[in-house]
Amino acid sequence: MEFSDIHIGMKCGSKKGSGTVTWIDDSTRTIYMADTKNNNSFEVDFNEIIEDPQAHNEKDSYY
Repeated sequence: MEFSDIHIGMKCGSKKGSGTVTWIDDSTRTIYMADTKNNNSFEVDFNEIIEDPQAHNEKDSYY
């Protein structure tokens, strides 16, 4: 997956958890996401994104 493939509204899995992309910072390659369970926001580096879009954490549901 390329950084340009990430877009707002996309559901992603990461090492920190799964969520929906809410904002993208191109200059730092940071992706801000809202947690799928409780809508808490968290940030991840692009390198922490799990490439397989269905590879969410075990407790999360598939979309």
